[in-house]
Amino acid sequence: MTRGIHWHHASLTVAEIDPAITFFGAVFGFEPMFIERGLADDIASLTGKEGLSADFTQMRAEGYPLILELIAFHAADDTRPAGDALPWRPGAGHVAFHVDDFDAVVERVVAHGGTVLGRAIEFPGGRSIYCRTPGGAFIEIEHLFGDPS
Repeated sequence: MTRGIHWHHASLTVAEIDPAITFFGAVFGFEPMFIERGLADDIASLTGKEGLSADFTQMRAEGYPLILELIAFHAADDTRPAGDALPWRPGAGHVAFHVDDFDAVVERVVAHGGTVLGRAIEFPGGRSIYCRTPGGAFIEIEHLFGDPS
């Protein structure tokens, strides 16, 4: 059923591209494969929103099979909907990172401008916490006891 279908990337919408690139580089080691700025016609066509443009990047990090895409949309009339403050609205999403040192990574997230949304929870098999990055994207930091795969 999934023959010919392959996971390519996960995308997070952010308010501005450069602080988000800096954050994901500093905290998780992602480096841009490329950065596109001012992409207009294709973005307006993809979204069906005339006058919409975007800056975006796709990034890789050693040890992650995932390509992370960050995209900052810009409307021609300079209006932008406010970002969600919390991740539970339909359409909101997050990416989760399994980490070996939970507390150290959460500290790094905060040191690089991220915020913790609530409190860490513990569940059979691990710990988890939701955070918001500079630019407003949501991430989850988790430590799974044993093999995370």
